[in-house]
Amino acid sequence: MIMNEERHIYEALTRLNYFPNQKEGENELPPCFSTRQYTPEIVELIVACVEEKERRKLGYDQVEYSLTRHNNVPRKLGLIHPKAYAHLAKTISDNWKEIKVISENKCSIIKPDLHADGRIMIMNYEDSSSKVSRSSLEGFGKRFRVHADISNCYHSIYSHSIPWAVLGFNESKIKLSKGNSGRGHWTDELDLYTRKSKRNETLGIAIGPATSSIIVELILGHIDNALNIKGFIFKRYIDDYICHCTTHEDSQNFIRELGRQLNRFKLNLNINKTKVVELPEPISDDWVSELTASLPSLFTDSTYIKRKYLLSELTVYFDRAVIINKRTPDGSVLKYAVKTVLGFIDNSAVPSVLDYLINLAWYFPLLLPCLDSLISHESVNPEVFSERLNAIIMENAKNNRSDGMAWPLYYLKKHNLKASREACVSVYKSEDCIALLCLYSLGGLRDQIISFANDLVCKTEYEKDQYWLLLYQLYREDLLINVYRDNCVFELMKNNEVNFLPAENELSICEKYCDYLNNPFRKMPLKEVTDSDVNDKPFDVWCAEYRIQKRTI
Repeated sequence: MIMNEERHIYEALTRLNYFPNQKEGENELPPCFSTRQYTPEIVELIVACVEEKERRKLGYDQVEYSLTRHNNVPRKLGLIHPKAYAHLAKTISDNWKEIKVISENKCSIIKPDLHADGRIMIMNYEDSSSKVSRSSLEGFGKRFRVHADISNCYHSIYSHSIPWAVLGFNESKIKLSKGNSGRGHWTDELDLYTRKSKRNETLGIAIGPATSSIIVELILGHIDNALNIKGFIFKRYIDDYICHCTTHEDSQNFIRELGRQLNRFKLNLNINKTKVVELPEPISDDWVSELTASLPSLFTDSTYIKRKYLLSELTVYFDRAVIINKRTPDGSVLKYAVKTVLGFIDNSAVPSVLDYLINLAWYFPLLLPCLDSLISHESVNPEVFSERLNAIIMENAKNNRSDGMAWPLYYLKKHNLKASREACVSVYKSEDCIALLCLYSLGGLRDQIISFANDLVCKTEYEKDQYWLLLYQLYREDLLINVYRDNCVFELMKNNEVNFLPAENELSICEKYCDYLNNPFRKMPLKEVTDSDVNDKPFDVWCAEYRIQKRTI
């Protein structure tokens, strides 16, 4: 358990919400990837590294991970370079007392919070009862409901709008006119490091890390406040607005005012997703209601004893979901259907359900993360699905879908299965960083992958950055030289045992230090004696004592 808010925030930003990890109950990346060893102490060391002059001018590029959505259109998530991310995380952590006001925004449904699992950002949409209660309360006596969406929100964020949102336009402009646009205020620091994380460009932020979500909340929170002052009753789900209005004119006024406020920050409404509906209207989408109605009850009698779904019931249910999905291109029908029944499937039905769903996953890769518990089920022989997993890898390699390659490769390794020669070659030809690293971890085409990484030595800094994760993992295994002229970051992480593909029971020295700080009895020194420490030991002191103690055991 983390004992104080400051430490919770810092560890959340570094160890838990660095790589994309904001979904409720599922993973964007396969769970073999982890940043739990990239701790606040590592960040402090990285930030202290002197940066080359060229790097200060260029900034850093990122590894991209293509996450397939319900319409099979990929969404590019970003794994920011560890040097660039260190500055972002430290700036937010150091100034959390001023930033934390975004957690109190009552108009935002998804915002930073001190979650029990240690994360700061989780995309936990409202449960059914909360949604019904809120919608009924806000919609009572209203005639219209507005649905509005920001066009390409994360890709459209203008870094200079960070100080605009926090300090106000006037003060920011005064500072700029006086030539004080550098690093006088923490928002200028955040602006600077946001740019440096993406080639020093002012437009766009990475999708995935908590730092980006916090930046969005800072900017949109200012817009929310302006709309509140105007008297509008609304809620925002990240970049989607829902507003209840008394008259049609009020609904048009909301759309105009929202558009005007967004334009001030160089953002725009998505006209295709902005609509006004006349109330009363269903709280849930039609497809959700139809899908829910096709599920039989889990309760057997008045005592509410639960049972499990049988194969015949689930086959009808999934058939219905496929039909609804064809006529509902804008809804994540299949994923919703699968997640609804996971955990409630009768043991006898699991192999056949997996048969059904793995076939669907060939067409819709977004289903792949949902299959983990089914493939691992005691009634399933994973080898039966080896050929189909390989086929899914090859299909997604053709379409450059990172998740469609990474998840099947993860399943093959987890269950000691082999990737076919054809699947290995297709992944190698895709040149996808995450897929290549998964293939290497599985043991496929290792020599070729190492050769591919070596060829990056002669490439530009940006091209290296696009593979920084692969380069680092090979470097830490002594299979590759440090390809960067500025070798400080990789060396620091390696010397402190940072591994982004750690074994399940592998604890780095940095993780052990986190355990020491987060232990409520940490005032006791390393050796079990009765006198206690006055203060927590600094990282370097603790590490030195730990290593000495380890050698004496």
